[in-house]
Amino acid sequence: MAEAIFMFILFVPIGVLTFLAPREMMLLGKRWQYDSEPEFSKEAILYTKITSAFVVGVFTLILVISIINAFR
Repeated sequence: MAEAIFMFILFVPIGVLTFLAPREMMLLGKRWQYDSEPEFSKEAILYTKITSAFVVGVFTLILVISIINAFR
């Protein structure tokens, strides 16, 4: 159960930030590679948003299942 809570605390805020600001999170740690601000396609931004929403959902589901199993 502690592992699920730890994963939830670490990865869900990153997933939410990625959903809210996909362009900034896509450049996280890679901004030094570009001379000017890169332009991402609409498909890449949509894919990033869908992936982050999926990750948040999966980690929330893992937390809920581990809480249910802990109290059985």
